[in-house]
Amino acid sequence: MALPDQEQDSQSENDVQIFFEKEDQDASSADASAFTVEFHQIIEHLLMRMSTDKSTLSIDEVQENNLVSVALLKQLNRLFQYKNSILKEELQKVIKEVEQKFAKLQNAQQEVSLIVKEKEHHLNFSSDDQKIALIPLEQFFAEACTDESKKELIEKCPQELHTARLAWELETRKRLGEEIKQLEELNKKIIAENCGLKKKLDEFNPLLLSVIKAVRPLQELVGWDSNNDNLFQERLQHLPRPLFFIFMEIIAFNDIHDEKISVNIKGDLTKLAVNLTRSSSLQDVSEMESDTTDGEMLTGVEDESRVEEEKRMQENLREYHLSVHPLSVQLEIALDNGCVLSLKLQYLTRLKLLSVHTNVQLPNEASSARFSHFLFNESLLDFLFPNDSGTTCPDVAMAAKLQYYKIDISEEIETIGRMYFWLQRLGNLVPVTQQRSDVTVMRENLNLSDLNISDSLDFLFTVIAAMKRRMRIRFSLLQQLISMWSLELKYPDSVASWSSVASAVEFVSWRCATFADFQNHEATKRQCENKLINNKDWFFKASFKLQTLQLEVLLAVSCKYPDVAPKLFFCFSKNSDKYTSFNNEIVRAMERHVNFVCIKKIPAEYKDEVLSVQFKCVPILMHLALHLNFGIDENRDSLIDNLLPNMHRGRDREPPLACVDQFISSLFS
Repeated sequence: MALPDQEQDSQSENDVQIFFEKEDQDASSADASAFTVEFHQIIEHLLMRMSTDKSTLSIDEVQENNLVSVALLKQLNRLFQYKNSILKEELQKVIKEVEQKFAKLQNAQQEVSLIVKEKEHHLNFSSDDQKIALIPLEQFFAEACTDESKKELIEKCPQELHTARLAWELETRKRLGEEIKQLEELNKKIIAENCGLKKKLDEFNPLLLSVIKAVRPLQELVGWDSNNDNLFQERLQHLPRPLFFIFMEIIAFNDIHDEKISVNIKGDLTKLAVNLTRSSSLQDVSEMESDTTDGEMLTGVEDESRVEEEKRMQENLREYHLSVHPLSVQLEIALDNGCVLSLKLQYLTRLKLLSVHTNVQLPNEASSARFSHFLFNESLLDFLFPNDSGTTCPDVAMAAKLQYYKIDISEEIETIGRMYFWLQRLGNLVPVTQQRSDVTVMRENLNLSDLNISDSLDFLFTVIAAMKRRMRIRFSLLQQLISMWSLELKYPDSVASWSSVASAVEFVSWRCATFADFQNHEATKRQCENKLINNKDWFFKASFKLQTLQLEVLLAVSCKYPDVAPKLFFCFSKNSDKYTSFNNEIVRAMERHVNFVCIKKIPAEYKDEVLSVQFKCVPILMHLALHLNFGIDENRDSLIDNLLPNMHRGRDREPPLACVDQFISSLFS
């Protein structure tokens, strides 16, 4: 009975295997969307049965209906898993094929790159003899060939010509090698001779010291201090070449012209070695700055520390490029009026330019303490020659370097001084100026042909003469301003008799003013807007009185004085009220007369007294204003008729105020 049971079990297993094979075949052939649709249908069928009334059905019927649906869901789940396993195997096969193809592609690319490199190597192949730097072909023909051999080499192929040049180069280098050996032997002989001379000097040194010690009482007797002389010689030895050139020029100038000019060398020699060490360390910072960009310099550092590091580095760069040599040349020019002009000449070692600091010593200590700033110490030499302000770097290359490092020369004037074009010329430095338009004008005025300068001493004579003239004019201006402070008007002899009515005018007050006062004043607002007045000028206010007529004079003295004359502006008032009825065109005509016409008529010997001459016209114009606005009616109309027709003919014409004295004298006749 056991045998039939075994056959029955094997038959059942075969049936199950056939069933699952059939299921797997259906799952592999069917689409996944069909399984999804069938799954949704079974779920909907279950939900529908759950929502129907179950009171009429027995428990067995409910279980039978639900178990069929669950069996179908389980069958679908198995089919889904089998389908997914098939897809997963297919995906793995595809991925494996792609990886194999990608590996083949990479190998092919590497082979292509190797072939390209090999191709370039073969195409760019050159022998080692082609890397030798040969002399130019023209020089080879001139030195190594005759005319006949030259023709033969030209007719031959380039290969033979190159071989001939290589042979000539080999012979030349052998000859130079022999010369080098001879020079080295000669150098050894010279070194041996120097050692022998040094040994003799060392032997002679004790004898020389004994002689110096023996003659020291004689030196003290004649008043010769050898220590100071040795210090002077040592300073002179370490002086930079441009300063040394100027120093020797001034000594020669004193010998030839016998001028009251003293020159000396100032500075501490002990700072020289410290300065060299400091410059070396700062040079390392400069090289690091030039080799790295701003974004790459301080990566990995916090923002705050990075900003501080950049500021410190920028300060070090500024100090490096604007470093000044410890030794300077002190030049003092004495004038006949007792003023002394002191110039401190310095050498900027990195910029390779000269700079100057200016100082003025007045004969009177009280005047020096109160009024020395009106001599404009720092601007005393500005525009000594046209378009030469000394506030820009005279050299184009150095100016570009400073611009790259964001260093402004005009902001460092107080530290390094002013760099004038004529100063570079004195130091035998002739750099190209930064502004091309200024170069033309400057060279037209500074060139030897324009100034009739035959040598450096003539140029030095021209510069010193220009300094003295500028200093004399500025000192004259200072004296005029001092007289104004004491409410006195001192005139030159040539203009003292211009008018006999000026004595009736009372000089009421004199005080300093500011640029803001000029900007807000009605009389000068238009001039400030037209930039006729500079905020660097010096400003004053003066008040005059004639009967009931009052005049407020606003004075602007340019920092470019005497190249630019002082400007006077008038504001009339009557009984402390603004005299608005006065003709504005007449006031402007008076200003033009004072600021332009009378200056043109000043004699050459009184050009330094231009401010006094201008103030001499003020009382005369006050008399004219008094009679134009009230007083004598019959003469008022005639004066206006004489003034107004000419006032509309343009500024180039001379106003009729040149005949002011005649008008006023006719009023009293």
